[in-house]
Amino acid sequence: MELFYDKRFLVVFVITFFIYFIGTVSGALRFAGIKIKLITTSFSLLNVIALISRLSNLIQTPFLGSMVDIAYRDGQLDILRLKIHLIIFASTLGCILGIALFTTFEKIFIKWIDLFDRKKSMVSTLVYFLYPKSYFFFISSISRPVFYLSWERLKRVPVVVFWSSMLIGAFWTTGVLSAIYASVLVPEFARTATILSGIVNGVATILFTIFLDPIIANITDKVYNGKENIEYLYNVMWVNLIAGTIGTILAHIVFYPGAIIISKITILFSRI
Repeated sequence: MELFYDKRFLVVFVITFFIYFIGTVSGALRFAGIKIKLITTSFSLLNVIALISRLSNLIQTPFLGSMVDIAYRDGQLDILRLKIHLIIFASTLGCILGIALFTTFEKIFIKWIDLFDRKKSMVSTLVYFLYPKSYFFFISSISRPVFYLSWERLKRVPVVVFWSSMLIGAFWTTGVLSAIYASVLVPEFARTATILSGIVNGVATILFTIFLDPIIANITDKVYNGKENIEYLYNVMWVNLIAGTIGTILAHIVFYPGAIIISKITILFSRI
């Protein structure tokens, strides 16, 4: 139980949960933009979500680094591995809650896009959501998730969406964690090992850029132009989100081998 008195661990756990939660519900912006006929604006607001996620990650990083440094100093590598697995579990929880509130946030994002369209100011729209009356809107927006699932639509979803989403989820979840654990396996080259987190994240970025994003973007264009049914896009997104969640579970398996590979590459670089 001492684990849960570690403030650094708790901060990292909560922020990881938040990052994956907001990353999951951000997919609802795509549908909000289609329904309100402001798809390009919705993609622009998606950058705001990405900015919030990056800022959260910046806040998280020093706490994570400090947690690892202290664990290494005290010789608590077994406890450190347990903490990392719990942090990975936080990402899974964030995905699950994000899926559960997907439709809820779709309604919130429709309101957000509409406000921005009228006010033409991001600051004004964000301030609006701080007013007490907005809380009633949030509560009234709570809905069960609706993805219009049907076997006929699911059969049409490209298989690559599932596999790439799952692998992206696994590699993105464990990229930094594997590298930072590798830094305690080869402490004399800790900085090099940490920097090499880009190797694992790079695999995820390549998969996303080549296999996943173009497909979902193409289907979105077809839906927006009336060439495809929006219910089909919901099924594609459901497969994407479920596979991504499975990927965060798979990250438990990828984590340690990833750390070993990064430590080996780190040693290789030291001999050049």
